[in-house]
Amino acid sequence: MRILVLVLCLVLSAFRQPEEKILFVGDSLTAYSGGWQHQVARMRHATHDNISKGGKRTKWMLEQMKKYPVDKYEYSPYNEIYIYGGINDSFSYVSEDETINNIQQMVYIAKKMGALPIVIVGYNPKEVIQMTGYSNEVETRCRNRYIKLQQRMLKELKWCEIVPMDTTINRTDSGDGIHLNSKGHRKFANWVLKNLEL
Repeated sequence: MRILVLVLCLVLSAFRQPEEKILFVGDSLTAYSGGWQHQVARMRHATHDNISKGGKRTKWMLEQMKKYPVDKYEYSPYNEIYIYGGINDSFSYVSEDETINNIQQMVYIAKKMGALPIVIVGYNPKEVIQMTGYSNEVETRCRNRYIKLQQRMLKELKWCEIVPMDTTINRTDSGDGIHLNSKGHRKFANWVLKNLEL
């Protein structure tokens, strides 16, 4: 009887679907504990890893992605890789060309790993980036740079799924005019899932 049970378990495990696993790459907008990324993974019934860190630019994100040995995987460890970055580039003096190139390189790495690359454009800066503590001049300049970057992401990035700009998030979904609060994370997670064809 024990042998029969063991054989049955082995047969069933051979036909079991592999567990979905997601990698999130980003900055502070993806680093919030229990944030949108965690909620997306939970609603997808997937496990996830998160290599996001506050204040980081897309150059740092790309360097983290380059640490994965893409040519050594027989099977990809991830089904999907979500890439959400660029706001810190826009709030500094990184050129849009460099940011677009960094994100595109991350897409290439994800594809080499055998994962589906998903780029998140983000929320509408006009609705959220207000009263941030920066001077009005700096806030306006950075907000406009970020909007222009988002527009280029939609038009220029290739070989990836793109989640378009969120139209549900507003200033009340952010405590500081940049980062989402818990309500904002819930709304953003729902937006991401609604706009993916998986």
